[in-house]
Parts: sequence; structure tokens; C-alpha cells
Amino acid sequence: MMSPWAKVAIDSNILVYCELEPDSEKGAHCQTILEMTAPRGVLAVQASLEFLAVVRRRRPQNLASAIAKTRIWSKVFEMAPTTPQVAELALELNVGHNFQVWDAVIWSAAYAMGARTLLSEDMQDGLELRGMRVLNPFKLDLPTLREQIDA
Repeated sequence: MMSPWAKVAIDSNILVYCELEPDSEKGAHCQTILEMTAPRGVLAVQASLEFLAVVRRRRPQNLASAIAKTRIWSKVFEMAPTTPQVAELALELNVGHNFQVWDAVIWSAAYAMGARTLLSEDMQDGLELRGMRVLNPFKLDLPTLREQIDA
């Protein structure tokens, strides 16, 4: 059984739903995910920047709020940088496992920080690679998601 303090990485789509759809079911689900994972969460710098790019493109009037949130999240979550080693692993994933480049960067940065789970709507749900697995948090209710994160 995985420790209830095992690291959990968050993909940018979770952040986007929190900012752009806070009153929707997905937005509320994502807010709970952030609260649930905060004590052990990992956020790739790449995911944070993708979040800002999406907000700027889709709802530019929310950009100041999004920037403020990224500053808060950088204090709440362990930030995973894009290092040369992360970039090298991302290239391996891109070529060897057909990851999209930026998804590979997020996966690799989270992996380098010791995350055991990556929550993402975009990546292959259930993929397990090098001891880290991808879970689509929208395919599970919150109690089951918490159980899966801790399993």
C-alpha cells in the first residue's frame, strides 16, 4: 500500500477547470482535488505555464487572477523544474512511448520529483511507467480517487 503522503502530480487541465469553470461540476471536482493533494502535491513548472497560456487565450480578463493563483500554488505545491535531465527523459517518452512533447515534459518533471501518481485528463488513463501511473480524475468519484491515489 502506498503511503498516504506519496507525491501526487497535477496536470494543467485541473488548474484550467478551477479557473475557467469554477461553478461547474468539473471545476468543483478540481478544486477538491487541489485541496486533497496540496500536502503532497507536485506541480510541474510546465503545467503552470500551460495553465497561464490557456487562460490568456480563452479568457484574457482572468489572466491577473490566474497569475495570482500560480504564485499561491508555487508556495503550496512542490514545483518541478524542467532540467536538462527532465528534457532528456521527455525526449525518450516522446520517441519511445509517443507522448506529446509537453505532456512528456510534465510527466518527466513529476517523475523526477518522486511523484507516484499523475492526475491528468489528457494522458492515457491507467498508464504505468517507471513506477508512476496516470489517473484521469474525472473518471472517478472523489472517494474512489482518494483511494486510488493512496493505493
